[in-house]
Amino acid sequence: MSKNYVKIPVESTLFDSISIENRKHISEELFEKLRDAILSGELPAGYVFPNENELCQKLNIGRGSLREAYSRLETLHMITRSKTGTYVNSQEQIQNTMNFEAIAQRSETQNLAEYRQVVEVGTVRLAALKASEKDIAALDRILGRMEEAVEDPAQMAQLDFDFHSALVRIAHNELLLIMFNTIRAIYEDYTESVFAQGYCGQSLLDHRAIIDALRAGDAELAGAMMQRHLDHVERFRDEN
Repeated sequence: MSKNYVKIPVESTLFDSISIENRKHISEELFEKLRDAILSGELPAGYVFPNENELCQKLNIGRGSLREAYSRLETLHMITRSKTGTYVNSQEQIQNTMNFEAIAQRSETQNLAEYRQVVEVGTVRLAALKASEKDIAALDRILGRMEEAVEDPAQMAQLDFDFHSALVRIAHNELLLIMFNTIRAIYEDYTESVFAQGYCGQSLLDHRAIIDALRAGDAELAGAMMQRHLDHVERFRDEN
């Protein structure tokens, strides 16, 4: 075992603080808590977990639940399991190999806002150059459903994502589409909170302006309307 590995006792305050509340989804909850501890650095690179029996006894869980949580962490390259033990990989290893969605889930809200500014403004410009009448009709339908769902923030958030995801599909760039779809969970959580605070009317106006720009085939106008929309979202969030 490398001298860089750190054997932290099972009495670590981290494990004292872990409490599995949902006994029907033990492995899921344990996975999330260990994942968050690794990404935050609370469990440092090289940390060696206690042996399975000891840890299961400490957390009052079965070995099957622990191994299932470990399996998911290993799939994300966050830990390595070997005959010598289970240990945390370096942050560089994790960030180079883990999936984008898992990183996004831990990302700060400001990072999401900046991500949207960079990706969506450029994407809608591409979409304006490539949109067909069928594409625009599909956007119209989504917007119509949004207009009917203004009293339901969760439904609004889902439809809002569908609208913006449709714009990415219209741009016909597979890399952008894959990357955008991986942030769906954090995106919907964020927009649902904004819609719940009353940001619906302006959002509908902004989406209509984006459709109009696509219908005109005006890439610069489409980019400007998307930028305006994202500015409105951030301003509303800051004011509330």
